[in-house]
Amino acid sequence: MVQDDEDSTQIPPPAWPREARWLHAGIAFGVTWQIWSSLWMTPQWEHADYGSLGGLLFNAHAWIGLMTALFILWQWLWIASDRRIRRQFFPWRGPWQPVLADLAALARGRLPGGGPRPGLAALVHGLGLLAITWMALTGSATYFFLPQGGALPGRALETLVPLHKVGNLVVWIYWCGHVAMTLLHALRREPIWSIFRLW
Repeated sequence: MVQDDEDSTQIPPPAWPREARWLHAGIAFGVTWQIWSSLWMTPQWEHADYGSLGGLLFNAHAWIGLMTALFILWQWLWIASDRRIRRQFFPWRGPWQPVLADLAALARGRLPGGGPRPGLAALVHGLGLLAITWMALTGSATYFFLPQGGALPGRALETLVPLHKVGNLVVWIYWCGHVAMTLLHALRREPIWSIFRLW
């Protein structure tokens, strides 16, 4: 059900489960750090000086990336354990009515309601999860093929790095859209920040 603008400020959305809030916090921090640190880091195969800011950022990028990959794995295990969550994030077999209703509401200038519910936001979260999963898989694999002792990159690394970069623009678009929609909900005084209440 799509809420009107007036109702959305009066009726709180359903509460996010605690596990979902922890998963969101871990992945949101990790993805945010990864995309911003990538702008200034100097990868090891470019012979970084590890006393430099670029070298330190690359090391942090690698380790925080591995931590984020664990949160993403946890997210997939959580989705696999709950059929209802799977259908919200990936409604390939339907129902599509909540998504279509949210699109119709957006066309009329109304935002869909917040909270854990099927619809456009859940579908976009699912697509975003696929994009960051690609980055986590290719990034984690890249880490284990980093050259050691000043060696040149091997063929595996030369294959993995372009594959990792393929998803970069997609994740940037997802991140910017995600933040923009969060701020828009907040400007309309909707209780969107409850997803960050970890306890």
